[in-house]
Amino acid sequence: MKKIIYGLLIATAALMVGCNDDFLERPQFDQITDENFWQNEAHLQSVANTFTTCMQGAYWLNITEIMADFAPWAVTTAFRTIGGGNYATNIGNLNSIWVRAYNGIGTANYFLANYNRAVNVKKEIRERYAAEAYFYRAYNYWILTNYFGDVPYITEVQNVESPDVYRGRDKREVVIDNITKDLEEHYKALPEYIPAASTEFGRVSQAAALVLLSRIYLYNGRYADAVDACERAMQNPYHELYTTGKPNEDYYNLFTYTGRASRVAANKETILAYVYNYDLGEKARTSHNVSRSNWVPGDYARWVPTKKAIELYLTADGQIWDPKQCNSYEEIFQNRDPRMCQTILAPGTPWTGGPDGDITSTDKSIYRYPLLINDKSGAMTYTGYYMRKYVEPSTVKYVSHDDNDIVMMRYAEVLLNYAEAKELDGKLTQHDLDISINLLRQRVGMVPMELGKLPAGSDIRTEIRRERNVELFYEGHRYFDIIRWKEGETLGEDLVGVNRRWLDQSRLKVDLSKLVWVTIDGEQYLLLETGRTFDPNKHYLLSIPFAQMQLNPNLKPNNPGWN
Repeated sequence: MKKIIYGLLIATAALMVGCNDDFLERPQFDQITDENFWQNEAHLQSVANTFTTCMQGAYWLNITEIMADFAPWAVTTAFRTIGGGNYATNIGNLNSIWVRAYNGIGTANYFLANYNRAVNVKKEIRERYAAEAYFYRAYNYWILTNYFGDVPYITEVQNVESPDVYRGRDKREVVIDNITKDLEEHYKALPEYIPAASTEFGRVSQAAALVLLSRIYLYNGRYADAVDACERAMQNPYHELYTTGKPNEDYYNLFTYTGRASRVAANKETILAYVYNYDLGEKARTSHNVSRSNWVPGDYARWVPTKKAIELYLTADGQIWDPKQCNSYEEIFQNRDPRMCQTILAPGTPWTGGPDGDITSTDKSIYRYPLLINDKSGAMTYTGYYMRKYVEPSTVKYVSHDDNDIVMMRYAEVLLNYAEAKELDGKLTQHDLDISINLLRQRVGMVPMELGKLPAGSDIRTEIRRERNVELFYEGHRYFDIIRWKEGETLGEDLVGVNRRWLDQSRLKVDLSKLVWVTIDGEQYLLLETGRTFDPNKHYLLSIPFAQMQLNPNLKPNNPGWN
């Protein structure tokens, strides 16, 4: 019996059908070209079920947020090093991005080469699964082009004799044209939407394909096409913003057990998520560790908000927040955009991270002050701030017990993509804001955005970008947004945290004079990392992985600045 296995054959650095058992987080299929396979819907579905691994679930936050500047990892990691520009072409994590994406592409190609062998399955069912394959192939090429620019575009199953094994890189524009064409031609074979809490939730729908289309068009300067894709998504009869009439809770609950769409039918906002289920039993359960990572008792909090994150949020009346007018830690969070306290932990919030940093407090169940020393008592923070978004307090005491959804696409992004594309296309009106951004603000009770009443000293493009940063905070968008907005210099700046002036030494066990501070605009801020760099002639694209160029010399020359 011939055994065919799939993925990227790293030895040739091109798409081939190769083995990579470590890549998949779900049970793999084996010997899938047996003559008894490709006979029924169960066979098609078993292969299609593996497509979702390319979304990576909680790990997606590692390769996106850690590389950016709002919520980096608290200690130095490879992805933080990459984001800070201080890496060599042989760093293994570059290769892992490349290999993961091409494994996903290889699996999709293998499916598309074989699915029509299931002649006993109705055509519309076969085409639905094929549309999923086109979606995930496009998704992986979207990742690759964002990180690396020009990449080999391969759509056929490869073997050692295939001419494309040592294929060179295709122009980014060619790749984008092809994947958007695939999506446009095939997305209508998908269900219009997948209902929340249904057995199929987590599969791809027309709505998800339109989100991906709008994202690809927006990222590649095709603004009219992005608007069109958004408008089609906005006509979907099912999806809408999640709200229960609780403006101080609904945004936060989107990402916890209260509102997770995989279990809660009322959440019609989440369009596509990476679904976990801890209750399946020891051999089948899936889970992640985001909650404990952010509030880990007895160690340092992993993702930590920075000064830039804190200053991102407007005041409650829609003005730019002035840090010089703030005089205490508590004041940071007062009278701000309501999404701030639903994203970043504010004093007075229920807390399960152990003793905090306030030595005057006797109630460990309420957060009051940051723990700035890793004395193994509670969750220490290297910036003075903690994440709240995605934290399910009930699971913090356990290791890897989380099974709240990791949201990959939601209706809020459609509205944000629409507003941004409209503005970039020079056609934004107040009506456009009212049917997009102002719906997001209305959910949390924030004042609306008005073209004639923008914050003093700002402009509409800045405010649309601010709104995107606020709404999509800690969802894997920030690094890509920095790159496509050509704001890369921000990645070269120091990562810093809380202002020393806002901390009361009498409430802290740590001696503030023993911590490392950096002066910015005459104020001292807690230093997380210095020595970062960003060269606009080099760092807007990552280096092609050294291992891949060694295996396939036709990938050369490297991206500008990396030779």
